[in-house]
Amino acid sequence: MNIHFHPCIWAVLAGFSLTACYKDIDLEKYRPEPTLVLNSILSPDTVVRVQIARTVFFTDHRETDTNIADAEVRMSVNGRFVETLRYDETSRMYLSDYRPLVGELISLEADSPLGHVSGQGIIPEAVSIESVRLTARTFDDPDQMYWTPDGVTYGKSYEVTYYITFTDPSEERNFYFIRIESGDGIAAETIDYSYDDVFLTQQGVIDGVTTDTGIYGNEGRTFTDDLFNGNRYTLKIVEKSPLYTDDSRPRKVILYSLSEAYYHYLTGIFNTDEESVNGNLVDFGLMEPSPHYSNITGGTGIVGGVQSQSFRVDLKSVLK
Repeated sequence: MNIHFHPCIWAVLAGFSLTACYKDIDLEKYRPEPTLVLNSILSPDTVVRVQIARTVFFTDHRETDTNIADAEVRMSVNGRFVETLRYDETSRMYLSDYRPLVGELISLEADSPLGHVSGQGIIPEAVSIESVRLTARTFDDPDQMYWTPDGVTYGKSYEVTYYITFTDPSEERNFYFIRIESGDGIAAETIDYSYDDVFLTQQGVIDGVTTDTGIYGNEGRTFTDDLFNGNRYTLKIVEKSPLYTDDSRPRKVILYSLSEAYYHYLTGIFNTDEESVNGNLVDFGLMEPSPHYSNITGGTGIVGGVQSQSFRVDLKSVLK
């Protein structure tokens, strides 16, 4: 027996099926208690600065003020209490009068109505860049194909290889971050790190698989001395870009020495959301907490140490 439904019946049934798919959900009942955030990046180039904030729920407005200005923040050096930091309205951070030294253990703790948090960090030794050697090639780029009355023509691109040499201290495991900037402090053109084993090895650990498709990024890259501990080493990094003019192309190569905690913090961020990163690594930790790594007890955030050395070159010397 065949059963036929009038078109109006189908419309009613469809309406029931649609309304059954929707339900109001009160997300506020899932809101957790806010967590204290403590961020501080230690450098001998500046006084100790600490940011105290709270975490936000994902439904909160992006401009929600999370800063906490009424905390008590204390600092100890090598286990000895030094001072209670003062709050600065302009920077919205807690400031010390103390510039930390290499190798000192800086301990920070904060109390607020949200609870108690603490963390500590050490500034590593700076490692100098001994030399930067450049090689280059220019080529017709198939990605820049143009049609002209005379036929197809190709725009020029360049590929510059940086050979960055430094000597790694042998006393302990060391952690680094390398960055190449243009003359105005902005990240350089497309950088490919896949030409050096230190980055390939790290990528395999992160992804679970190593490929030869390139490891790209403009803002920089972390690495360790696991493959060259205590030895002189030359990093190989390649920059690629269209060659529009023959103007000067100054570059600043920066080698950052990181504390282990800061290395793990940066590695997690740079391999998931590099676009959130720019500027000086001394300021980099003073932002929203990372879900990837924290060394803060009682809350989240980072206390890290950093030093840097730089070397200036000009690509014009090899882009003839």
